[in-house]
Amino acid sequence: MRYVGVFAMILRLAIIFLLLATSASVAQDSKPTPLEERGRALAERMCSSCHAVGRRGISPHVGAPAFRALDRRVDLDTFTDRLREGLTVDHPDMPTFRFTRDDARALLLYLRSIQAP
Repeated sequence: MRYVGVFAMILRLAIIFLLLATSASVAQDSKPTPLEERGRALAERMCSSCHAVGRRGISPHVGAPAFRALDRRVDLDTFTDRLREGLTVDHPDMPTFRFTRDDARALLLYLRSIQAP
């Protein structure tokens, strides 16, 4: 009888250890890459006056889509090309932006990292 209690305690400790190890691994995996950080900085500097550029919040400009839901409005697979060619939209308040290849890639990686499920 005593061995059953010891075994149950060891099993519980093993499960707790595995859960902690898994959650630590997931936390490390979710750390942004330097390129995603660069994309975030670009978004904050160039876009945040109109768009919600993070995982939360509302856009300061009415009608400006939140970046976390941008994949519902544009094809992110071709968005890099649009950024490099000069992003233009029909909205008169939206300035035209042209990104370098590296900046477009950084912004796209950041956008992909914040898309809502």
